[in-house]
Amino acid sequence: MSNNYPNNNFGSSGDLPDYNDYTSGNSGQANPYEQSAYDQSGYDQSDYGQSNGYGTPAYPSAPQYDSTPNNAMQPNAMQPNGMFGNDRPGAWKRFLGLIIDSLLVQILIGGIVTYAICGQELVDWFQKTIETGETIDPPSKLIIAQIIMVVVWLAYRVLMETKVGGTLGKMAIGARVVSADGQNVTASAALLRNSWYILTMALGFIPFVGVWAQLGIYVGLGISIGQNAQKQSATDNLAKAYVVNK
Repeated sequence: MSNNYPNNNFGSSGDLPDYNDYTSGNSGQANPYEQSAYDQSGYDQSDYGQSNGYGTPAYPSAPQYDSTPNNAMQPNAMQPNGMFGNDRPGAWKRFLGLIIDSLLVQILIGGIVTYAICGQELVDWFQKTIETGETIDPPSKLIIAQIIMVVVWLAYRVLMETKVGGTLGKMAIGARVVSADGQNVTASAALLRNSWYILTMALGFIPFVGVWAQLGIYVGLGISIGQNAQKQSATDNLAKAYVVNK
């Protein structure tokens, strides 16, 4: 039976291989253990930035970071440093904020302003419309009240967005309006991004068709938010403004 020791040499003690069995001096040939098994393999140039022996980078899937600390590159971020990331409210969440603002401003404050201007004339018109079921022209003072409410609404939104970053509705849903540098928007930008409301109010004076046109504007704004990578509405894009979660 053959043994497992090279050269059949059991060393000087007869039970262990001699050191010369693993060197080139005893066999006359190069010892297979004398050279590293990795001298010409794929790790001779694995210096973290050079190609290895297989022709591929050492770390082909390593994440890339910019020079700004703690800001990884984001593929869909508005800025290269991912300042806002993708943390932006969608159309339905923003619509909820708009409803809250409308309840507070349009209905509560608007009702007070309208009654203060029109008074009993408004009540009589409303009652007569219900009783007859006919279309009756509203009091002329109602148009004045609506124009005033447009001014109040725009002033409310512009002041809140420029001073604290958002209206009460935005605060309620945990969102704010910012410019490209992350700061509060300017008054001109706030006015531009809310300019759609002027159009809806103007359309409201058109009987029958105006209501459907107003609905079309709301739907169009929602679609533009949903299709935009930055969740910007059409007027947000014009104003270079962004609505982000706090």
